[in-house]
Amino acid sequence: MMSIKPLPFVGTDLGRARQILKSWTSLRRLTSDETDIVVRMIAQGLAEGRKHGFELAGAEGPSASQDYVEELPDAAGAQS
Repeated sequence: MMSIKPLPFVGTDLGRARQILKSWTSLRRLTSDETDIVVRMIAQGLAEGRKHGFELAGAEGPSASQDYVEELPDAAGAQS
């Protein structure tokens, strides 16, 4: 059986995970230990999403990203 190595997450992941958990009113009855587990699970999901985003950006390459940026309307010109 292949084990899955958890990705490291950063402090901002933990902070965002706590915000998400607080917004889920049905989970307010969790114990402190249970809350810590859920927060770490959410933070792990955020870290995995970030990794996936970096992989997608790398696969498309900088030229594809630049093409997309050039297609965006000029925000400064739109406000004048």
